[in-house]
Amino acid sequence: MAKTVDINEVSGGVLAAKGFVAAATASGIKPAPALDMVMIHSQHPATAAATVTSNTFRAAPTYVTQEAVADGSARTIVANSGNANAGTGEQGMKDACAMAAMAAEATGVEPSEVVVCSTGHIGDLLPMDVVAAGIKSLGGMLSTEDPDRIARGIMTTDTVPKQCAVEFALGKHTVRLGGICKGAGMICPNMATMLCFITTDAAIDPKPLRDALKWCVARSFNCISVDGDESTNDTVAVLANGQAGNRPIDDVTSDDAVVFRAALLHVTQSLARQIAADGEGSSKFITLHIAGAQSYEQAHTIGRSITNYNLVKTAIYGGDFNWGRIAAAIGASEVPIDVNKLKLALCGITVFADGNVADFDIGLGRKRMAEKEITIDVDLGLGNEALTLWTCDLTPEYVHENAEYDASHLAGAESD
Repeated sequence: MAKTVDINEVSGGVLAAKGFVAAATASGIKPAPALDMVMIHSQHPATAAATVTSNTFRAAPTYVTQEAVADGSARTIVANSGNANAGTGEQGMKDACAMAAMAAEATGVEPSEVVVCSTGHIGDLLPMDVVAAGIKSLGGMLSTEDPDRIARGIMTTDTVPKQCAVEFALGKHTVRLGGICKGAGMICPNMATMLCFITTDAAIDPKPLRDALKWCVARSFNCISVDGDESTNDTVAVLANGQAGNRPIDDVTSDDAVVFRAALLHVTQSLARQIAADGEGSSKFITLHIAGAQSYEQAHTIGRSITNYNLVKTAIYGGDFNWGRIAAAIGASEVPIDVNKLKLALCGITVFADGNVADFDIGLGRKRMAEKEITIDVDLGLGNEALTLWTCDLTPEYVHENAEYDASHLAGAESD
């Protein structure tokens, strides 16, 4: 029997765990008074792990971050919004490394212990004089106060800050884990999300932390889509400083590792849902349940085909009870299925089963399609693997927001 894990949501976001301080400031990368720089720091040595974008046009900070966590440790995260530092060549890499050095000096750690992230317009060099002043300011502002401000500090086109924190037990010790993220457009991540920073006071070795993060990202951030576009800067980073006092998790198969992974999944899935619900121009939130798959890969491939299928997303925006588009999206995945075993439900109404259209009330279907939260259930009838994915509808507002975006004042023409 699977172990029951008691996980309770708490306040505090990325500052819920012991031994972490943070700050956010309006440095001037964005027009005042918008917050545009964030620093998160562990006051104690910390285990670290990160996943970064698989986009081949990767931004410079993703390379710095990957190198920083290679040895399984880091203590400081510094991030800016308003400028992606992507497509900026050798100078962009020098600037990302300079950010690490500045943050290290501000927090008293080594540059190799600093995770660097950027998000915003692609193609412009960072204004390093502004960045330098911002990092110096952040170093003097670090505190355990105002987690909401930290969450707002990494927003770009987001309409709301996104954060979640939980409390759980490892043995006799109470552990906390919390995170923040940003993302509303250019979201179809593979390996990570837009930007997500997670802190925990759990004691855990590098390998179990890396394994847990990889497993959770595959079932959270890699299961969301707003517009099918993958960013150049996607990053998820986790710091674990051990201040909860639990026996260090050193075995990925241990009961404590299972509990930790469940808590991490709770937070990452909450943040992923918040991103999908805040999709640019969206009016409806869509939850897709895939069941009866033979493997995670099969469920994920079919799920992504549905959540990225524009005809499905536009039909849901229009309130069209058009289950045929979902069926077409399943087939478009090119994953072998048995149509005679396939079961499909839309808004809780079975529409297809046993190889035939089901007898259903189209009037009820149209009524439910007018709701703000839509569910799609797909049972492949082939195995025991299940997966949940999240997306949103595709609206004229999304098109207008992205078509009317004015990048004429920039050297680059895109925002991550």
